[in-house]
Parts: sequence; C-alpha cells; structure tokens
Amino acid sequence: MQIASVLMLSLMLIMIAVSPLGLVSPSAILSGSWGAVFLLQSIFAADMQSSFLATIAILSITMAFCVGEILGCGVHIGKKYWYKNAMQFPLTSPIELRHEKKFRQVVIVFGLFSIAGSIQYANALHLFEASNLAELVLLPGAAREKIFSGELSVSLFSRIGFLLAYSGVVLSLSYYYIYKWHWWLTLPMIAVLILGASQSGRAGVMIVVLQIMIVMYLKNTIVIGKKASSFFLGKALFPLVLLVFIFIGGQLLREGFGSSDFNDIYRVVDSLRGYLFGGVSAFSFWFDNIYEPGMPTFGVYSFSSFFDVIGVFPQAPGVYDQYLPIALTNETSNLYTAYRSFIDDFTIIGACIFYLSAGFFTARAGLRLVNGEKIFVLLLIPVLAFLTYSPMSSLTYFNSFLLSCLLPFLVVKNVVRL
Repeated sequence: MQIASVLMLSLMLIMIAVSPLGLVSPSAILSGSWGAVFLLQSIFAADMQSSFLATIAILSITMAFCVGEILGCGVHIGKKYWYKNAMQFPLTSPIELRHEKKFRQVVIVFGLFSIAGSIQYANALHLFEASNLAELVLLPGAAREKIFSGELSVSLFSRIGFLLAYSGVVLSLSYYYIYKWHWWLTLPMIAVLILGASQSGRAGVMIVVLQIMIVMYLKNTIVIGKKASSFFLGKALFPLVLLVFIFIGGQLLREGFGSSDFNDIYRVVDSLRGYLFGGVSAFSFWFDNIYEPGMPTFGVYSFSSFFDVIGVFPQAPGVYDQYLPIALTNETSNLYTAYRSFIDDFTIIGACIFYLSAGFFTARAGLRLVNGEKIFVLLLIPVLAFLTYSPMSSLTYFNSFLLSCLLPFLVVKNVVRL
C-alpha cells in the first residue's frame, strides 16, 4: 500500500509539472485521489490488503488517462498556461448582464422544478403517510429496502427530481464559478438533500459536497489565482468534516435511528473505514481470485442504470450484488472502484483505451477553461467529481450523473448563449 501510494502521488506530481493545466490537471486529480486512498489505507486500515497485480491494473488505467491528457494538451506540453481569467471583473456591458440574468433564471427554474420533483419522489415512497415524526424517521429505510427487493417501484415521472436536481447543482455551481454566490443557488442542493433523506441515501449528498469542493478549488486556483495550499489548509476542511457527518447521519437514517448511543455511532464510524478503503481491497480480491477475461459487455456495468432503463440488462442493487472479503476479520464490502466496471465491460486493455480517450477530451475542455472559456466548467465539474470519486465507486452508474454531464452545458450554450 505504501508503494502504491508513492507511485500514485509521484504520478500526480509529474502531471502537475508536465501538464499545462498545472494544479488543475485532471490526471493529477485522478492519481492524487488514488494516492490519498492508498496512503490513508496504509495508516488507518493496514489490515486491508491490496495485491500487486491489482495495483498494476489500477496504475495502468490511471497512466492511460495521463497519456490521454498529454495527447490532448498536444504542443502545449511543457509550458504553463497563464490563466486568462485570473481576475474577476464586475459585469458592465449589456451583453454580460443579459447573460447573467438568463443564467440566473435557468438556475432558479431548475432549482424549483427539482424541489417539486423531490417532493413527488417522497410522495411515491409514501413518506407523507407517516402519522408522526417517529414513523417518518423509519419510513425512508423501509422504502429503500422495498425498492431493492422489488416490492416497491417508482415511476420515471416520480424520478424526475433526480434527473433535474443533479443537473441543477452543476448549473448553480457553474454560476458561482463564473459570477458569485447567491442564496438561491442552494435550491437544487436542497432538492438533492430531500432526495437523499427520502431514500436514506448518502452518495448523492456526498457527491454534491465533493462538487462544491471541486468548484471552490477551481475558482480559488484559476479565477482568484491563489495557491492550492491556501485552499487545502482553509476552505477544504469544513467540507471534509461535513462528509463524515453526512456518512454517519445517512447510515443512522437507514437504520431508522433505532439506537444511536455511543457504541452505535462508533460502529458507523468504523464502517466509514470500509466505505473509504474497502473498494481497493475488494477490487484486489476480485482481481486475484474471481476476474477472468471474457467477452466484453460494452457498458452493461459501467452504465448500468442506463442499460436497465432501456431494458437491455437489469441492474443489481449497488450495481454488483457480491460481497467480498476486505480484511482477515471477515469484514466484507461491495464497493469495487470505478475501474472494475470498465474492466468487466471492456477488458483491461479496453478500459485503458476508454480512459485514454477520456483523458484526451477532458484535457481539451480543461485547456479551454483555463484559456478563458468559462462555459467549460459545466463539463469539468461532473467529470472531475467522477475522477475524484473513482477509488470508491463510479458515478456513471447513475443516469442523473450522466445527464448532468451534458444537459447543463447544452442549456447554457443554447439558452444562456454564454
């Protein structure tokens, strides 16, 4: 684990030095996330093992993304971009004011519709049938179990909140990056919070917090022009602490707060260890003992929700329904990192090709962002969130995430005309 963390963190530093994107290099973010997980695992979960072959597979796919970024940067490799939008000027021209007004209207419309959709989703889960607060606390966990067991199904109309809320978050955070913060930017985030509470989910809310951190970092580095160290020593601390509270609260909500004394809270905190580091160990066990190269499935796992919706392949709860050992204490996990699904779907070589292509196009978008085309932050927010979350799980499992990669950009490009 220590060697893996050194390799990943070294790769991060190399990409920061080589890529013209510097401190906002997507490859550096990807390899840095893996490096941090390996490093923290070696400190807090040394009993969870990672294998040599699995580490080589992780390193190979990560390096493929790095090569893609280098190819995407092309002739610019070796020289640094001066961020063209390193200062934020007040809106002055009528055109700028018109763009800002339209953007504001789009965010508010998405926010209000996503809140309405989240309320409809809660209604579809029969949460409004609760007769008192105690029953309301128990219903989300029960509804979650019914959904996974197939006892309760939710129509596409009632899921519209999911599809709009996450795109609305990308829109609101992009507005903040380009202009400044306003209270109404929280509307889509409130919708996500309602959705998460309705099904006692944690991932969606945690992803939003992660995206907030990403946008704060991008703005801190590109727009304001401050050093990255000032961000990690200051602004990043509160969101990181908030993520821990979201995890604990979400788990207790799943259990209905039946018992929440010190021992139960300690147990949930201990499960955070498996959530953060179990994916690496479960992936290692799977790669060494289960994985057998076969015919590619071309996306049925990586894009499982989409394939489920179109009726091609049913999605298992959690995408995969296997629980694999992650420690000698018989602790298990079903978190497999983003890389497993792409290996399942495309083989290791295919996964490397996929990530190489993704690195190429992400680098092109990153270059245009740092060169002053702020609209490309709408593409980078979800992509960088996917890269950062890769050691734990893949965001491509969710249709709401896939939609948020394209819909906000298309809306701003064609409606706001930024």
